[in-house]
Amino acid sequence: MNSLSLAVLALLAATTPPDAGAPTKAVSADGGDVPILAPGLTPAVAKMLAPELVSDGGVERDGGATPILAPQTLSVYRVNLPAETALTAGFFGLYVMVDVLVKPTLGAGPNCLGYAHSGQCDPSTLSAFDRYAVGRVSPGWATFSDVALVVSLAAPLLYLGLESLSLPTKDPLGDFIGDSLVVAESLALTATVQTVLKFAFRRPRPANYLPGQGAEDIDLQLSFPSGHVSMVAAATTALTTTIFLRHPESQIRYVALVAGIVLSGLTGFARVEAGQHFPTDALTGLLLGGAVGFAVPILHRNEARIQPSVVFVPSTGLTMFSLSGPL
Repeated sequence: MNSLSLAVLALLAATTPPDAGAPTKAVSADGGDVPILAPGLTPAVAKMLAPELVSDGGVERDGGATPILAPQTLSVYRVNLPAETALTAGFFGLYVMVDVLVKPTLGAGPNCLGYAHSGQCDPSTLSAFDRYAVGRVSPGWATFSDVALVVSLAAPLLYLGLESLSLPTKDPLGDFIGDSLVVAESLALTATVQTVLKFAFRRPRPANYLPGQGAEDIDLQLSFPSGHVSMVAAATTALTTTIFLRHPESQIRYVALVAGIVLSGLTGFARVEAGQHFPTDALTGLLLGGAVGFAVPILHRNEARIQPSVVFVPSTGLTMFSLSGPL
């Protein structure tokens, strides 16, 4: 999602002369210093990412750069680090356990609405919209979807890391870890939900509608929804939401939004062209990932009236996830 914005930022940093002025300094509203890990990057990065950082109107005694007025922290979320780390790890652990340990032990078999004379699933039972995917095979688009998934997962770490390095904050590591955890929680919840849906529906992939193609692999029965698309949409939406909350005046918000929509949409198109999913699988993945990727960050924001919580009940051994707060 943010490959474009990262490339623009890297270009700005690379073209900024090393002697372009003294490193930027920042102060908080109460006059205290707000440190910057890499102040030399700030002039190039802050103009695009954080236009809300303005001069405090003062002048350094040593004649250096005019300090900028900045909040004490970059993070816009409230995070219970131990509990939500455990929750996120639990979601990812469940996903991995099902995918690696459970799925190979399940028997495969066509789960079609109807069968053609040659034994494969009958394409006439599909809607005209979904029938488009039958017979599509494109290794190139399959590779593209894999690359898009990796890029979408790496982009939040790169982007949030860049901000922690170049923008003022008293807790750069805490900001990075906390906000990255919110994105990771979005991904973990999305992975769990899409896995549950896949096994609940057991929808055959498009290959099962071709003559001579049998469902010998359980994975060929797990078409709905698209995992690639849902994960890309969740990652890009969570990061875009974070940028909107962190920098409500920055134009980079719209770059991130458009880039996320384009990358998620192209991933959906790629999965259909590769013959891995039907269009409705891709659209459902977009909706699922987008909804979770937006809801999880919004529920964590500092001013949120409803707060997520995790409670462990020793007497039963159960861990409960709940939402609390005034309506």
